[in-house]
Amino acid sequence: LDGWNELCNLYDSLKNRGTDNIRINFGIVRGLDYYSGIVFEAFDTTSDLGALVGGGRYDSLPKVFGRDDLGATGVAGGVERIILRLDDQGISSIPAAGGISILYVNDELKPHAINCASKLRQLGVAVNIDLTAKSLKKQMENSADSKFCVIFAPKEFSEKQVVLRNMTDRTEKQISLD
Repeated sequence: LDGWNELCNLYDSLKNRGTDNIRINFGIVRGLDYYSGIVFEAFDTTSDLGALVGGGRYDSLPKVFGRDDLGATGVAGGVERIILRLDDQGISSIPAAGGISILYVNDELKPHAINCASKLRQLGVAVNIDLTAKSLKKQMENSADSKFCVIFAPKEFSEKQVVLRNMTDRTEKQISLD
């Protein structure tokens, strides 16, 4: 039942991000016996190259290295396949990392933060978001290299706003979600 709940959560998360080309296949076997949960593959539907990336949950692997407190998800991509698809689409470079970090105060705001990150990425903005439910303070520390942080906080969100923090000069202002 845990696996089913994880699959439902993953499906809901992908739908919330506007991903509508999801296909669930209960017959996928990744071939490595250390997977402990959901496994996945991602395809470019305009090509017959096969899976561009694949991976899954492997929570037992960190235990081998003495880390019982860690969960793990891994993914690997076929570099040649990805480069071929980028070339076919006329994409010669990928935007630099950094830019904007999306932070959220609580789990109720997490789906909204994820949705914001997805929308910014669709616009070509480099976005970081931590999905591991760390405290806002820890998220802020981990975002020190970002130029800006967008913070989803309950009070501001109830007013259809978020906090935009300039990480260089530490100034903040509220901006509308509209």
